[in-house]
Amino acid sequence: MGSVVDHVVWDWNGTLLADVHAVVDASNASLEAVGAASSLDLERYRSTFRRPLRAFYADLVGREVPDDEWARLNAVFGEHYRGAEPTLPLADGARDALERFAGAGFGQSVLSMLAHDELHATLGRRGLHDWFARVDGDHHHDGRSKADALARHLDTLGLDPARVVLVGDTLDDAAATAAVGSACVLVAEHSTHHEADLRTVAPAVATLPEAVEVVLALR
Repeated sequence: MGSVVDHVVWDWNGTLLADVHAVVDASNASLEAVGAASSLDLERYRSTFRRPLRAFYADLVGREVPDDEWARLNAVFGEHYRGAEPTLPLADGARDALERFAGAGFGQSVLSMLAHDELHATLGRRGLHDWFARVDGDHHHDGRSKADALARHLDTLGLDPARVVLVGDTLDDAAATAAVGSACVLVAEHSTHHEADLRTVAPAVATLPEAVEVVLALR
């Protein structure tokens, strides 16, 4: 992975927050809302998930998703996910990871494709804001990929991408870092992808504590 790094950009959903089962449940509810068969389990979700999200849902529905149904899908997903989110746990080892990176002198920030206001709310409920130099969520609400958002995030912080590692859990996280020239470590435990698929695009480990050791070795 090359250059020594001194800043960690954290993904939130599926990385610091153990929410993959809530995501699958909310996805099933959203499919039912547009009359599609609701047969997603974690195995099938991990075998089919991709961004952009609209294309992912088109695959599941079996046809293009028109604007009115896309709006309904998003609304129902959000309703179900927000109902579950306050009770969801952090991933095992999350707070220890934040402490260890801070102690090692890493800067830390969060970049998520969760809606910006929801991201700040969920971090606030867990008392995590003070760990991070910046917290950026999604302002577009259209399921786009993370690459442009990562470029803006790093530019706003004045960071050299070559000195940054993103700790995430998706193929899209790896694609975003490849686009800007940063390192990436992927965590499979709460991912929407299979670990074997993650390993095809970036270094991938099973758990967050394992990811911490990989990142610390880059220091």
